[in-house]
Amino acid sequence: MEEQTKLKWKVIILFILSILIVTDCAHLFKKPKSEESLRALVQKEWEAKVKGDWGTVYDLASKEFKNKIERDKFLQGAKLRVENFSLKEVKIDSRQGKAWVNVSYDINQMGMSLKGATTKEEWIWEDGEWRHKLKPVSTPFD
Repeated sequence: MEEQTKLKWKVIILFILSILIVTDCAHLFKKPKSEESLRALVQKEWEAKVKGDWGTVYDLASKEFKNKIERDKFLQGAKLRVENFSLKEVKIDSRQGKAWVNVSYDINQMGMSLKGATTKEEWIWEDGEWRHKLKPVSTPFD
């Protein structure tokens, strides 16, 4: 009878450890979140651009971008004055963990207004969250 009790406890302990391991590693298997969550992040990014909060824009960037451009350097170069924007389209490829977002926006640079400019942003699923795949540029027109 004592052997049977030991075996039951071993099975229970093994079961509990398995549950702990699976829940601890669950973040590794997270699939990209819905279109709604991505739209909310893109909205947050563009609202930050309108407010001139370029730190938030940097925070939403991918690791690859952050490894190439330091935060201070990015903030020094962020002079674009976004006045308005509109999210046009969001396409998600869950299998690749990528998304593309079309945005229309208005800017004012050096007293000149540019209305209805468009951009197509690439977002990637990185470490369990969407990140904007910014590319280092030398001019605003790159």
